[in-house]
Amino acid sequence: MSTLTIAFAGSRYRFAGLNPEQDGLARSRFQGMLSSDAEKPDVRTDIHFNPNSAAFMRRPYGPVEYPLAVAHGDASIAVAGVGFTANIDRRPLRVQMQTCLSDDWFLAAFENLFRIVSCYRLFDEGALVMHSAAFHDDGRGFVLCGRSGAGKTTLCGLADELDLQILSDELNAVRPTGGSFELLAMPFAGDFGRAPRRHPPYPVTGLLGLRQGGAPSVSLCSKAEAVSRVVASCPYVNADPCLVDRLTSRAEQLVERLPLRVLTFAKDPRFWSVLNNEYREPTTAISR
Repeated sequence: MSTLTIAFAGSRYRFAGLNPEQDGLARSRFQGMLSSDAEKPDVRTDIHFNPNSAAFMRRPYGPVEYPLAVAHGDASIAVAGVGFTANIDRRPLRVQMQTCLSDDWFLAAFENLFRIVSCYRLFDEGALVMHSAAFHDDGRGFVLCGRSGAGKTTLCGLADELDLQILSDELNAVRPTGGSFELLAMPFAGDFGRAPRRHPPYPVTGLLGLRQGGAPSVSLCSKAEAVSRVVASCPYVNADPCLVDRLTSRAEQLVERLPLRVLTFAKDPRFWSVLNNEYREPTTAISR
């Protein structure tokens, strides 16, 4: 049995108990994020292989997406998906995973669980992980949040054509630093960023919601709408009844200091001239 450590956004995630097939899959997927096992991890996940597939959710027929089953308790969170179950202890954050998988389905299970764990770890560190598209241009970081179907991947495709540097079209983190906020790249993506690599933090210049429409424009929205958009964009923790008050408070603090605007865009690159003009000067955080 082997151990590997993946590091990003200032945290180290240790995975122990992998068999050779599981280890090879995880190392190949997260090769650019691997770190030394010598230092103490921030989160440890112990993986236990159980070949009895009857003990787990069966594989669906065909290439289909499926929701994970998640149950929230005061002390821990239970997760179940195809071929695996897991228990996440809240304090300290620690994970036990049981699985019958050692093929590509294991990699899907591993990454699904890793997403949840990293969202909780970053939330504990004061950050918000958002379903979002994120890119940077000359050190200016842009976070464009929205649920599935909002246009994140479409926008990343357009940004890529303009040679903007894509971080991810799926999950990105925003963390307060001093009087401003920084954008943290995460190793999870849809069509963009599938070969994860380390990025430095980028100052968040623009925080935007997405709206598909005609001519591109950037508009302000009410604080209530801004908070709602941020909370709706934070996966996993926004479904946790133990965290709803903290999440809402943190979203309010974010949009007070970094106002959320709404980007209306069509499927063409005109959005960038509008966005670039709107944020032609670096955003300065507003002190509370």
